Amino acid sequence: MTMLKLDYPRGEIISSKYEIVDRLGDSPLGITYRVKHLKNGKYVRLLLLNPEYAGRDNKEELIAAYKTGKRLQHPHLLKLGELSEHNGVAYITSQDFDGMPLRELLSEHKANGKPFALREAAQITTQILDAVTALHQHGMVFRALRPDNILVNIKRTGPRGMNVIAQVRLTGTAFWDLIPPGVLAEWEFTRGEAQYLAPELKGFDPQPEARSDIYSAGVVFYEMLVGTAPLGTFQLPRTRRPDLPKHIDSVVELALANAPEDRYPSAQDFITDIQRTFQMAPEVSSEAKKGGLNPMFLVLAGGVIAAVAGLFLMPKSDPEQELQNLDSLARNEIIEAYNMQAAQAYDAERRSLQKTWKNMVYIPAGPYLEGRLHTEKLQNAEPLAQKSELDAFLIDAFEFPNLQGAPPKTDITYKEAEAMCAEQGKRLCSADEFEKACKGSRSNIYGYGDYYDPAFCVDKTSADGTHASGALGECKSSWGVYDIAGNYSEWTSTAPESGRRIVKGGGRGEAERTNRCAYSTETSEAIGDAGRSFRCCVSVSDAMAKLNAPPAEPSPVAEDAEGVEQAAN
Repeated sequence: MTMLKLDYPRGEIISSKYEIVDRLGDSPLGITYRVKHLKNGKYVRLLLLNPEYAGRDNKEELIAAYKTGKRLQHPHLLKLGELSEHNGVAYITSQDFDGMPLRELLSEHKANGKPFALREAAQITTQILDAVTALHQHGMVFRALRPDNILVNIKRTGPRGMNVIAQVRLTGTAFWDLIPPGVLAEWEFTRGEAQYLAPELKGFDPQPEARSDIYSAGVVFYEMLVGTAPLGTFQLPRTRRPDLPKHIDSVVELALANAPEDRYPSAQDFITDIQRTFQMAPEVSSEAKKGGLNPMFLVLAGGVIAAVAGLFLMPKSDPEQELQNLDSLARNEIIEAYNMQAAQAYDAERRSLQKTWKNMVYIPAGPYLEGRLHTEKLQNAEPLAQKSELDAFLIDAFEFPNLQGAPPKTDITYKEAEAMCAEQGKRLCSADEFEKACKGSRSNIYGYGDYYDPAFCVDKTSADGTHASGALGECKSSWGVYDIAGNYSEWTSTAPESGRRIVKGGGRGEAERTNRCAYSTETSEAIGDAGRSFRCCVSVSDAMAKLNAPPAEPSPVAEDAEGVEQAAN
């Protein structure tokens, strides 16, 4: 019997079209390489699959896994390219991602004697859990959630690079189900990686379930915070790092419970509890109260941006800091209100509505900061932020036709945009709804954060910087609404006067100013523009009434866009 080969040197040609550039790693799934497409020069990842688990005897399972993986168009999962074979060995290609394995980042931090900052660890973990949620919704359990299978790209923006933006992708997606649980456990034990396996996966009869992934994510979170993975009867994070907020110990205890039923019910619940860590503002100390200090002069500790726990006192003589204090207090009030909403049982409603109304994002009822913050100093002609209340609503995740990878519909009048939303049982979003969806739960200045970064929402390969919907994965709000602070400007239904409408979103010029969530302009309803698109909304009260009558299928222009976004191959 001929042995099928997986191990190839640099420069080898695979399937007459890919040249091997680097060997990226081994796993029970096979060997992963970075390869260069010989015709178009693009780089992709290529995984030569282990014939024992993805060979001819497993052809049907492999094809089913590939089809599922192709459907998983999720920002924190690598997009799949093709499924083919080379010399009798099956392989899959996926997008090349400019990031390093989390294992390398952990090693760097350990070598420097410096654990991850809480905000950085939380960003990475919530994105991991977001990806895992998508897998669980498709009936899959990842099971191989360890640092080698988590790719991370770190960007630092803002003054002195203090604003950290992490981007995460999981590798393997749907294909880990091909590996028997016992084989994966043996691999982990052999490599000394068994600490990432949930207890129920370490016995003679492993029984994977969604909460197994929650345990593994908890191990990764703990290791980033403390510097080592939890082993045996481990110490809680604050025993090792007293600077962490108290709530972190509760988060870790729930995630790392021995019995699956004692862990978080879902990955989304884990995410919500991590977010709550930042939403719990500490009490003013008794010393501060005795001194009669105005809480307006409390600011966020450690130099991180708004709403981070750990406040400290600043002198009254710093005008810049006083403005930041005002913004921090206003933001904290909104965050606390959101936290109360999140604690209520709206999750079931959200899931039900988002399942019925495809590619729409649920925005909960409650307050948001309407207008510019004090620290947006160059925008003095705009009204200062004030608290406004909005009912819950759904908003399109992408610009019309609301399909990832589709070119947004542009150069249309307000009435035409209004009619297209009505055809789908929706309506144009109001300026308030647009701004709240852009600012997210933490009242960001831009959809992605507080500091302008042209790399996030500007496609440098296009003449005008615009791009297909969702093509730039980081150009989204914390709610998950894409291109809302970049790409094209958008119609809203808000009318400042008869015959005119407010326009928000991306601007052609002065992007640092016009891409802010608070920015708006107005124009005649009758004027279409090649730089203007739109997206649709639905009030939750209306959506609930229509649960048994989903919106119409996308218009033909949307159907034409299917398959626009694919991984390079």
